[in-house]
Amino acid sequence: MTSIRNIGYLSWKDPFAWMESMKGKRWENLLAHEKHNYTTLSKQVHPKIQQIQCEIKDVYQYLDLPPITIGNGTVNVTITYSGKFSWAWTWSTTYREVDDLDIQDNYIWYVVEDDHYKNKIVCMNEKEKIIWIRNEVSTQIAVIGDLCYYIMVTDYFNTIEVRVCHAKTGKHERILFKEPNKENDLIFWKTSNRTLYLQSSNPERSTLYRIHDTTVIPLYPSAFQIPVGLSDKSDCILTKQTLTSKWVARGNPISSWILPSEEIQYIALRSQHILTIFEGSQTIWYCSHKKPVAIYHIKVGEITPLYWSNWENAVMESYIIRSPFSIPQVIHIIDHKILDNRSFYFNNKLLIERPIRFKPLEVHRFHTVSPDGTRVPYIMIKEKGKPKAQLIYVYGAYGSTTPIEWPYKTWYSLLQRKWAIVYAMVRGGGDIDMKWANAARRDHRHLAIDDFEAVIRDAQRVNKLGPCQTAIYGRSAGGVPVGAIVSRYPDGTLIGAAYTEVPYVDVLRTTTNPDLPLTVSEYKEFGNPRDSILNFKELLKVSPVNTIPADGAPGVFVLTRVGLLDRQVYAYESFKWIQRLRGNTDTGLEPRKKYIIFDRKEAHKYKKERYIPTHAADLAILDSWVERNLKI
Repeated sequence: MTSIRNIGYLSWKDPFAWMESMKGKRWENLLAHEKHNYTTLSKQVHPKIQQIQCEIKDVYQYLDLPPITIGNGTVNVTITYSGKFSWAWTWSTTYREVDDLDIQDNYIWYVVEDDHYKNKIVCMNEKEKIIWIRNEVSTQIAVIGDLCYYIMVTDYFNTIEVRVCHAKTGKHERILFKEPNKENDLIFWKTSNRTLYLQSSNPERSTLYRIHDTTVIPLYPSAFQIPVGLSDKSDCILTKQTLTSKWVARGNPISSWILPSEEIQYIALRSQHILTIFEGSQTIWYCSHKKPVAIYHIKVGEITPLYWSNWENAVMESYIIRSPFSIPQVIHIIDHKILDNRSFYFNNKLLIERPIRFKPLEVHRFHTVSPDGTRVPYIMIKEKGKPKAQLIYVYGAYGSTTPIEWPYKTWYSLLQRKWAIVYAMVRGGGDIDMKWANAARRDHRHLAIDDFEAVIRDAQRVNKLGPCQTAIYGRSAGGVPVGAIVSRYPDGTLIGAAYTEVPYVDVLRTTTNPDLPLTVSEYKEFGNPRDSILNFKELLKVSPVNTIPADGAPGVFVLTRVGLLDRQVYAYESFKWIQRLRGNTDTGLEPRKKYIIFDRKEAHKYKKERYIPTHAADLAILDSWVERNLKI
């Protein structure tokens, strides 16, 4: 890998560019040193690691949800801890974890990860005989009548075209649509009355099509759309002309509905349900030509609709509820009436071998003010009493909502050890509306970091905790604000620890390398510094690898975890970051309170069997850090 990056109007040198090949004797020597550093650290807390590992396993007993029967009663489907689907024939007990599936006439089509980032479609009959397979596809699939629709990908992530074939034989494959814009992503919307829509989108604009047999039909020319379904030969769609305008309902009957004022995430035609969000609070509404009625609401957490109800025109709508107020559950609604779910709780208790008596969680919503005057919300969750420490979570990218969910799933061991978990809902995320998500893109990425800093300071004030009791956490794109804060306060005057997983930290070098799988498709999110000096200037201000002072960050304890097979955020980014955080040293191999943990066989998300022990180790180290029990 060349150490010089030349983008036409300027060039610069990266002395750590040699790491980008991730091979060779020098690389292996680096891995051996980092493994030794981490092993020396983790041995100090080995008993606590074992204890926390048992705690995580006990919590995971509560993550299994009761199955939903779909496909005219032929298949049981449940949701796994990772958010994927797990299915089995109703006459079988063998479950398979998949990304998406469809059922028809005792046939099932499902998408499964064949290898890291390589998905395949499998068509199987009720005798569990595999009929056909298709490789190099996205995680979505749809079957309508005799046709099966899927999206092809290149370079692991880039969706390029829609194809169709005979559903039960896999024959007669043809291309229906090719995407000419490399910055756009293709996704399916499986909607009411088994109507399939195709959306080609980027953060600034999307184009919508309806797929009918082997025809792709362009629809309403607007900036953004949420397709609802076909009704009386009318396409029911929500459209929005700008980020700041309101959603407009088109097509009968939804054009006569009165829509809620909060940001709309999901809409179901037959049941007349609309799901909205505002500052982490979600509501299911029952809508018609009258004023919308709130039929289910959570103050904090996540409501996930199960799309099969819409797709199969079922009478009952089902939703997964994950919030701090109860263990994960599924609720069922018919029209505007919530069905009695007591049988679920009864059955679920029978499956718990090692019951946990979860303490009620205190949930507080606060607001603070960012330097430009913007009011920024954050959620604080803790067990009763004054916390001994706090972990402050941030993401702030892609318009993604903050995953508060059921916090015991991820943070049980910290919560019961009197940590507070704080969720910063910074600009760039999707916790308020599309305007909020767009506010920190490209030339305004620093606003997410300003918001994050404001939350950190206010949470310290509220909890009466200082830097030595404050750790920040970011995963993937959340590595940008976490790394930027470490660079802003390297001497530990704001935070004492930073914990990251697969963090995006080498932003400037990555965004100037169009040969990487995700670079071009993310220009609308992070900018294109090759074409815009303003984009370059902004990323130079926030890119963690490029903003660390020459002497590193001596006042901050840093723990980061990566998978060497990651193709979304390459592991070498974190290795570069750790080296720079250690400052000007002869070798850069002495820990200096900076540790990187890697797994050769894992990627962007660890498999469950590896995640539990590794996450237990991370939490044990963090808790020991705040208790001053680490020799570092």
